[in-house]
Amino acid sequence: MKLPSQIRAFRLTLIAETGDRFSDFTPYVASVNDAGTVAFQAKLRAGGSGVFTGDGGPVLTVADSTGGVLGGVDSHPDVNRDGALSFYAGLRAGGQGVFLARGGAPVAIAADGALFQAIGPLGPTMNDEATVAFRANLRSGGSGVFTGTQETVVAIADTSGAFSGFHGLPVINRSGTVVFRADRSGGGQGIYTGTGGPHTRIAETGDLFSDLALFPVIDDDGAVAFAATLRAGGSGIFSATARGVTPLIDPNGLFESFRGALINRAGLAAFYATPGGGRLGVFSGPDPVADRIICLGDPLWGSTVADFALNPVSVNEAAQLAVRVSLANGRQAILRVDPVP
Repeated sequence: MKLPSQIRAFRLTLIAETGDRFSDFTPYVASVNDAGTVAFQAKLRAGGSGVFTGDGGPVLTVADSTGGVLGGVDSHPDVNRDGALSFYAGLRAGGQGVFLARGGAPVAIAADGALFQAIGPLGPTMNDEATVAFRANLRSGGSGVFTGTQETVVAIADTSGAFSGFHGLPVINRSGTVVFRADRSGGGQGIYTGTGGPHTRIAETGDLFSDLALFPVIDDDGAVAFAATLRAGGSGIFSATARGVTPLIDPNGLFESFRGALINRAGLAAFYATPGGGRLGVFSGPDPVADRIICLGDPLWGSTVADFALNPVSVNEAAQLAVRVSLANGRQAILRVDPVP
């Protein structure tokens, strides 16, 4: 995996904001596909919630709770290259499911029933082949990580053996390999990949790492990027395969803590971290001043940034980022960060 692409010039494109139509975008993130289409969850001013898309022009409704089978959307949506969306939603008749929308009414990939007791949390991820990775609680007890299509559901990992729990998002790449962060039954934390058979260990707490962040990501070649804290002190962004670990952002550099990374096929596009003595922000490289994209407290539209959110679904191959922001004056917005050559 390559080092950061050093995006230092960009513009912000407003995708949607709270007002007459939308009342709230929290707590979920927005996603963006390679065409620059941003997908997001929102609560409607008139009541209910839904999934919407935009690219800087009119905002389109994909699905909402004003009719049909959905009782409300309760996750971020992920959008793939072809414009298909996956998301978690409650059912009007009761229960919960993970849904796939491909230009028509959403279709359930999996739902509460004989196998699952609850779907989630946080949200699914999806590859360009429309295979969806998601977390769920099992009717028989425990929880797991799964992939699903309209034809089948595959168990990637569960809590019946080596793992006692899962965190963050399971992220799926083009070949169907899923990376996930888990607590080990014997203690400690780990990052693993799998396709439904034996798991590959990517990193575990122990001699090198004392803590692993909740949102590892994987590229189409199988390389994993993640934030971690070193047992010897310091934290950084690392790339790893089954063959070893490589620092992408120096753990002895200018940042005091890291939360996660955003990658595409070109390498590390951005990460969210706190510089020494600074505030949490999004950065495109190791210089917290020159590589700064957005930080808490930054001025924006006559107010200041009070909160922001993004995760592994929030980047595309053009290094565009989809960011949800909340301002100190109460306004909320969905933004797309567009790199300028």
